[in-house]
Amino acid sequence: MPEALGLVECKGLVAMIEAADAMVKSANVRLVGWEKIDAGLVTAIVHPSVRILAHPRGRITGSRAGGVADWDAVFASAARRGVAIEIDGDPARQDLDYTLASRALAAGCLFALDSDAHTVGQLAYAETALAHARLAAIPADRVINCWPLERLPVWLADSTSAS
Repeated sequence: MPEALGLVECKGLVAMIEAADAMVKSANVRLVGWEKIDAGLVTAIVHPSVRILAHPRGRITGSRAGGVADWDAVFASAARRGVAIEIDGDPARQDLDYTLASRALAAGCLFALDSDAHTVGQLAYAETALAHARLAAIPADRVINCWPLERLPVWLADSTSAS
């Protein structure tokens, strides 16, 4: 089965884009390549349907070190577009640790915290994401998971501002 393209899986890119209310973009280092990862991420961020940049480094412990990028440029682009940066609590990933999260916060980024759970037992990984957010001193108003429900669809519909 092909890799997921966003929050929903559909047959064909056009159908997926039309079906999605919001998109999450993950860096796919096999397609983007190490030399171009920052340009690829910035390109993904400026696409109006992308609302969350997931797995920014594409890191998997033991099999993939993760991409090297001009993170200040990536975070500046995300902040300008109001794109949230994912903090993933999966111990094998942790793409955005608290040191990079601090830099993203300084750039004005929003954040999405998650467990990257693929099983029920992995839902507890959300605590690791929360720990990184706390270590980076990210206030709750910069975390989309903490927003009142009414604020979320407004943010999803407005890809032109940092909310």
